[in-house]
Amino acid sequence: MQTIGIIAAILILIAYAIFLWAGRAAGGAVDSPGPSTSLDRSIGTRAGFWRRLLAMIIDYAIIALPFQLIVAVLFVATSGRIQQFNGFTYTVCQENNKIPDGMVLAPPPPSGSNFARDCSAYFLGAQIGRSLQVGRVTREGASTTTVWRSYMLDRDGQRVDGIDVDWLIVAAFVVCMLALEAQTGASIGDRATRIRVIDASRPIGAGIGWRKIIVRYSLMFAGFVPLVLVLLVFFGPFGPDIDALANSTFFSWFLSAGVFAFGWVAYFIVAIIRRRDPLYDKIAGTAVVRV
Repeated sequence: MQTIGIIAAILILIAYAIFLWAGRAAGGAVDSPGPSTSLDRSIGTRAGFWRRLLAMIIDYAIIALPFQLIVAVLFVATSGRIQQFNGFTYTVCQENNKIPDGMVLAPPPPSGSNFARDCSAYFLGAQIGRSLQVGRVTREGASTTTVWRSYMLDRDGQRVDGIDVDWLIVAAFVVCMLALEAQTGASIGDRATRIRVIDASRPIGAGIGWRKIIVRYSLMFAGFVPLVLVLLVFFGPFGPDIDALANSTFFSWFLSAGVFAFGWVAYFIVAIIRRRDPLYDKIAGTAVVRV
């Protein structure tokens, strides 16, 4: 755990340093918003959906790409003990049909497992992750159910208790986004697409402050709370028991919470497409405008 903490701290500091450096390279402070053409003229023209999406992709790339380059080096240096599976990666799987001889899997795979596949994740051709997926496929009429458990493997295909750093990228992305928007009102992606988050009560200010940024993003992601609660409720009592989880009502609840989260996001997207302030901006007293 101490090793994970050290790696997390180093990678997040590297990501934040990259963000600050990129911010200076992009031109420093963000320009003040121009004349308004919609809604409140004293605030500015609301940014559209595609500008916001492109800004988010740019921000994620600035964080994820350096991380993945570092992980590609660490994967080789540690013989596969530090890995990553998401981000700008592609996965190649090879069916094994059986568990490799002599390999002990803990916790055990689902009972009645009838397939095994060796999957490797790659970034720009460099291997950054490897896992063994063991599970079962059952068919009842027109429905097919697949349940599996994944085990991390080292470079040589042997079982290893390694470190998955996917969560570090998400953590670094969130921290950097919150910090830059709170301090300057714009991330690197925002500046590249010429948009900015402003305080509606003082649109000329440099940033929106930590209180408003926390309220804004808390409301933005409030629709995912049921999804998180479902995961906590079911993974708490069932733990690593995949069979118990598969025979429970987890998937029904998870699907319902997922539909709610999708509707929550869709509601905001519609407001953004119509160049209106989403609910979280109205409550937080913020707005995203073009500059």
